[in-house]
Order: sequence, then structure tokens, then C-alpha cells
Amino acid sequence: MNNNYDRFATDDDDQVQYDDDVSGTSQAANSLYTGKPVPDYDYRDAGGNRVISCERDLQDFARLWVCGITTNVIAALPPGSTVTLSWGDVGNPNYANPTIDLFKAADADGGIGYLTNSLTAAIQVDSLLCPYIGRLGPGQSIQLNASAFSNYWAGNYFIWCGVSNGTGALTLTIAQGGTNTLAQTTMYIQLVDIKQMYERWTIGDAPSIPLKTNAVPAEEDVPQAFQYPYNPSTDTNTSYILFVHGWNMERWEKDRFAESAFKRLYWQGYQGRFGSFRWPTENGFKGISSLATNPSEKDNFDRSEYTAWRSGAALLNKLNDLNRQYPGHVYILAHSMGNIVAGEALRLAGANQVVNTYVASQGAVSAHTYDTNIANYSFYYSPWVYQCKTPNIYGNWFLGNNGGGAGTVVNFYNTNDFALQRSVWQLNQLFKPDQFVLLGGTHWDYSYNGLTNDPPPWNHFEKAVSLGFTIVDFDIVNVLTNRYEVMGLAAESWTTALGATPGVQHVADSIYLGQVWPPDLSHPTHPFDEHFYHSAEFRGDYWQQQGYWRELLGADAFNLK
Repeated sequence: MNNNYDRFATDDDDQVQYDDDVSGTSQAANSLYTGKPVPDYDYRDAGGNRVISCERDLQDFARLWVCGITTNVIAALPPGSTVTLSWGDVGNPNYANPTIDLFKAADADGGIGYLTNSLTAAIQVDSLLCPYIGRLGPGQSIQLNASAFSNYWAGNYFIWCGVSNGTGALTLTIAQGGTNTLAQTTMYIQLVDIKQMYERWTIGDAPSIPLKTNAVPAEEDVPQAFQYPYNPSTDTNTSYILFVHGWNMERWEKDRFAESAFKRLYWQGYQGRFGSFRWPTENGFKGISSLATNPSEKDNFDRSEYTAWRSGAALLNKLNDLNRQYPGHVYILAHSMGNIVAGEALRLAGANQVVNTYVASQGAVSAHTYDTNIANYSFYYSPWVYQCKTPNIYGNWFLGNNGGGAGTVVNFYNTNDFALQRSVWQLNQLFKPDQFVLLGGTHWDYSYNGLTNDPPPWNHFEKAVSLGFTIVDFDIVNVLTNRYEVMGLAAESWTTALGATPGVQHVADSIYLGQVWPPDLSHPTHPFDEHFYHSAEFRGDYWQQQGYWRELLGADAFNLK
């Protein structure tokens, strides 16, 4: 221990089965001991023993070294001597101090193998090999040379996680008889809610409420919305990474993905600023089970896509704000459908560069938006689809983004992406124009009143009230919101999704994610095709996904390492 001051986040991330760490809510993981939802810091095994819930949870643990004390030193201490950790308030609790949980470290040298190595991570979560040392809260102490430990010594290396917020001096004391202090040292720790460490910007989270034109700081779950202090003389050259989430996420899920990104960037050495941009995707879609109870859910994805296109303008407003504060140092990571939001924001920026580098990860948008030379896919999908029904209006829509709104655009793709494959994203595109779509309280049927080989500008899209007589013609040339509605609900993509397509031109680089992930040994002939891999960088264990975040910060993408 030394006299450094360290600031950490209390755990508020999604862990067991990708659930989050909120006590007593539907998002928390069930304890094996109680069968009820508990936060990770109270997770217990069936016997009631405090354990680390899973390897993924290790990203929330920091290291603690107790240096210079060996078993020989312990043996040489005067009889009745104790070696304790406390907040310096034993017998007189100061409730401004934090609470932490301590576990024996798996790394023999106190390293970070528990985060980066699969074997070490497995050892670390084994409660027999790396037992729980104890909980240290206000007024409490942990005796490290107690008889409960082998050779009367708990060890020199530990990992710990936060339990409750606070600021305090973690104090190591060697004392004789409890009163005679032989040696003492401290290090200062501040624990804060992770939502007080990064910026959350939102234009709304309920699809039924009109979009905000300008993003505002999110106020949920914290006493006051967090914003970084800003000093133009010192912060202008600070890097800022903004994360844009994808489809089918509740508000808390948007935060958990952002917080996973924030933590993983930290473990890769990123010391800049971070924010998330929330837009009102629909959520709660669970496939066939959703359709059985609510048939209108068939259009959950496409209605969300319409919202995503409309959200681009508000994202551009936020990017303009950020670029004024951090000129040339703003970066975007967008995931899945979030790439429609990000791509449209950059298109609207035109030649005004508001982003240094934009990484489109697993993008759920037509690859033709960047490159019309990508081959068309087959429109034959028996027994539902036999031919295309609309012209290809997506061609080169985002052509100017690389070198325009963004200095550099990089495509992170997976050719076998589950969510973007033939039977999922592509089939959804082939089902357009959508029929009997519930939008604004009315059911609509969309159509194209022309030929699929019509020349531009293809201004023949329309919608009609289902089982009614009202017809609305779209002007996709002069009314941008009309075009957004058509792209979301009526116009088919003629090719694969950006996030599943190699060799896309008009981007600076394309990174195959299969090269940065560990080999998929379970599916050697069709690797990385499970649903998990569509968002593995957030859902997977850190040791498994560290390559993704290293690549993101590396020279091929953000170039911030």
C-alpha cells in the first residue's frame, strides 16, 4: 500500500446471464442462496458463502497489494501482534467511508491475469482456490494474520470490488495488543456510482414521446446528472468517445452496454472522456413469443429503424457541441442499428468534420449506403418472397461520411453475424414494404407504385390506411422525414448489412471481428454465428473480448493507445 489516491466505480453493470447489478429489481441476478435478485456484491452460492458471480464480473474488481510483509515477518512480530485493514475508524464508524469486499488474488504476482487470461479468471472465481477474505465497511477491520488463514497469513495480493460509495483512507496497521502501533500506512479510495463518471445524453427513451431536438443529460438513478467539468485551457485536446447503442434495449440496458464499454476502455488504458447517446428504440421484442401476444410487434424493428433515421439530427447537434469542446478529438462507436443514427448524423454534417474517427460495429444498415458495388443478394426466399418489390434507394447514401462528417470511417464486421444473417436481418428487409403497421394509432400498408428498375429519384412510395381508403404519397426527394419513413418501413435493401459485409469501399478500413476474437472452437466450420456474437464485446468476459477493445483503441481504428 502507498499514499496514492484512487477513484473507482461501484458496480452497476450487467453480470450473471447479462443481468445488471441493481438490488431487488428484475434486472438483478438471482442468488443461488436466496433464489431472489441480488446485486453482485451480495451474490452467494447455495451454501450462503459470498462468491464472485461469474468471470465477467471480474471487470469490476481492482487490485490491492500488501507489500513488504512475509510469513517470516509475521513470525518475528511480538506475541499478540495483529495486521489489520480498516478505514481508521474502528470503534468510531465514519459512515462517509466506503465499503469494499476483498478476495484472495489468483495471480501469484498480483497481476491482471484475472482479467486477461481465461485460466486465471476461472481460478479467480473458484471460491475454494481464491476465497472471500471479508467485507470492510465503516468501523470495521479485517485481520490479515488471523488463524483462519493458512500459516496465519491471508496473503499479499487481493482483488476487491465496491459495495457502497464513500471516500476514505484504507489503512494497514501492525499493532501489538491492539493499542501499540508498530507500523501504519494508508491509501485513499473514493467510490462513486459509475453514472457519476461518464456522461449520459438522451433524446428520449419512450418511442411514444416525440424526439428531443437536443440531447439532455440523463437524470435517472443519480441525485444529479453528471457532466464533466470543462476548462478550455486544459481540456481542448482531451479525447472523447461517444457510444451509440442499437435496437431492442430498455433504458437500463442502454446504460449497462455503455458502462461495459467504459470499463473495458479503462482496462485498455484509455484515460479520456466517455459518453453515451440514448435514442428511443422500441424494446421488449422476444421473437415468436412477442408476436403471439401482440401481433404489432412484427414491426418493432422497422418502427425502430424509422426512429433511428430521425434521431440522426439530434446526434449531430450533440456532436457539434462536443466538437466545439474537444475539436478534432471526438470519436464514435456505434453498435448495430445505432449505425443508422450515427451514419445519418455524419451525412447531415456534410463536409463539416465533427468526428475524428467513427467505428461502425456490426452495423444493421445496408452496405449499399457506402458502396453500391457490393453484390446484390437473392430476393428469392420461398415460400414468402420471390422477387424484389422496391427500387434500391440506399445507394451511396453515406458515401461522403468517410472524409466528410468523420475524418475516418472503419467497419467492424462479422460475416456470420446471427442478427444480420439471411434468415434474420435480410429476411426482414425482404418482407418490406411492411403491411398492417401500427404507427401513430393507425394501421398502414406501405407500397411502391412503380417499377423496381425505375431511375432515380423513385418518388412513388405511398401508404394506405389498412382496410381503408386514405392514401398518403411520400415525397422522398424534398421531405427528409418522408424518406426516413420509407427507408424504415417500405424500401428493401438489395444487399447484405454493413456489419456482415467484407470489402466495403468508401470506408477507411474494414476489420473482421473473427480476427480479434478468440477462435470459436465450438463451431469451427461456421464460427461466430451465435446470437451472442452480435454484441459479444459487451456481453462476453473481458478476457475473451479484450482483443476487440484493443483493436478499437489501436492504430486501425481510434489510434488512441
